[in-house]
Amino acid sequence: MKKIKSPWYGVVWIFIWTIALIWFIASGMFDQRESVGLVIVWIVLVGVTLYLLLQNFRLKAKQTQGRLAPSMVSPSLNSPCPCGSGKKYKRCCAKKSEGSVLI
Repeated sequence: MKKIKSPWYGVVWIFIWTIALIWFIASGMFDQRESVGLVIVWIVLVGVTLYLLLQNFRLKAKQTQGRLAPSMVSPSLNSPCPCGSGKKYKRCCAKKSEGSVLI
């Protein structure tokens, strides 16, 4: 079975748990003490799910931050140009950005 990796899958579970909690409490099958236990279980389930969602969003933010950082650093003059032309950086984009010929 394929695991669903979407972080919004957790939001669906929170919705399902909330509907189940409301149905159990509204049904009148449980006394006050048991209802408090159901609410505590619901709080734990929602808390863990929200924690996992937050961790997922932080991880994705770090990954996007990691992708942007290397592009801000200019390559050395003799390395291949990041534009993909196949030329050395000093003969391609460094030449364009400075507006003068490098020796």
